[in-house]
Amino acid sequence: MKLHASSNKNKDKLLHELYAVNPRAIWQTFIQESWAFKWLCIYFVFEYVRPASIYPAIDILPWTQLLLLFAILTAFYDKTLKFTFGFGGVLLVILLGIVLLSSLFSFRPALSWGKIDIVINWVLVYFLIVTVINSRRRLVVFLLLFLLINFKMSLHGFTSFASRGFSYTKWGVVGPPGWFGDSGDFGIAMVVFSAIVISFVIALKHQWGKYKKILFYFVVVTGLITIVGTSSRGAQLGVVAMGVWFLLKSKNGIKGLLVVLAVACLLYYVLPEEMFSEYKSAGHDGTSQDRLAHWSFGIDVIADHPVLGIGYENWLAYCNHINPYGLGQGHAERCRLPHNTYITAGAELGIPGLLVYIWISTYIFYINAKTRKRLVNINEPLLYNLTQGLDAGLIGYHVASIFFTVLFYPMLWVNLSLAVAIYNIAAQAEMHKHKTPVRL
Repeated sequence: MKLHASSNKNKDKLLHELYAVNPRAIWQTFIQESWAFKWLCIYFVFEYVRPASIYPAIDILPWTQLLLLFAILTAFYDKTLKFTFGFGGVLLVILLGIVLLSSLFSFRPALSWGKIDIVINWVLVYFLIVTVINSRRRLVVFLLLFLLINFKMSLHGFTSFASRGFSYTKWGVVGPPGWFGDSGDFGIAMVVFSAIVISFVIALKHQWGKYKKILFYFVVVTGLITIVGTSSRGAQLGVVAMGVWFLLKSKNGIKGLLVVLAVACLLYYVLPEEMFSEYKSAGHDGTSQDRLAHWSFGIDVIADHPVLGIGYENWLAYCNHINPYGLGQGHAERCRLPHNTYITAGAELGIPGLLVYIWISTYIFYINAKTRKRLVNINEPLLYNLTQGLDAGLIGYHVASIFFTVLFYPMLWVNLSLAVAIYNIAAQAEMHKHKTPVRL
């Protein structure tokens, strides 16, 4: 049916209030949306924050699996949704196929099949995000929830770091149990989060008042300071790469440079002296020697098992079988993870798995570029800037993942899903711009 002018005006007013981060508009929009959208949002709360791990009293059900199942079932019964998968989904299915074949012929198949649900999970999450998040209002509400979830973690990291006087500890600050219980993994998540929230602020800050701007600037600061607090050299290099990317893409010239320099100075003065010593000893200390030994072993594994690798989730079992007395000149008595996502992908999934992983990453840059091209003649600063933020976060993720094993962690797969969802929304905006009257 045709939308009356008043309906269009009401939609524009609602979107304006969402861009202004009006709590009442956000809550009303959430309540009025479909159950598929609600379940997807609640799922992300449990996937990221893991409240069942924090509060044992509610740890009586497999919450993440149930919530994901609810979201899928309600999506299938939602007649207003148009199911989509896109080429990003095709790449994910190809990767899943490689994982299944790798598991079938793995060194120890039981280890692979025991965690195969993780890969299937991200395929399903991708499907839900690109299908359910199909409008600007849903995108804004979902993003605000996503930023709130990450802000909870960054605020915890910030206060933990501040409580010890911003002093150095080897173990750094960590996130909630689950994906981000390790300081390095937590640091990478904060890199991706910081990139997205920065792009969100750049796009919408002109619609906010003074105090709302201060709040979001503080959110950015907590993310950046938490990265320093993790004591993770990889995550810190990732945030530097992210900053350089933002600077190269900035249209503000000198102003953008000054902002980046100000942030760099802030991080420099917060960075403990012991971290500088860590950088000076990089490549020569025990941790570096241990890591280099694992990398060298991983490269040999790829050369020996180029087709399907040693099997998904088989690195530790295989490495300890071949090297029962450990690797490296450091303190490792047994094998550790290779702390390199590319080597992990090649060793466990073979060269085809590594190539598809790289292909997926390249595709994210490609689809974001296509989105920006569609938006050239459309005034959609949020969508445009979000693609820049996703690119910056992806750059930071890949730099940091040289030093960590985060192959099937949330960061890359959520990035991919959001990139495709934003492209679909931009395509709708372009179509509606040249089509009157608008039809539902």
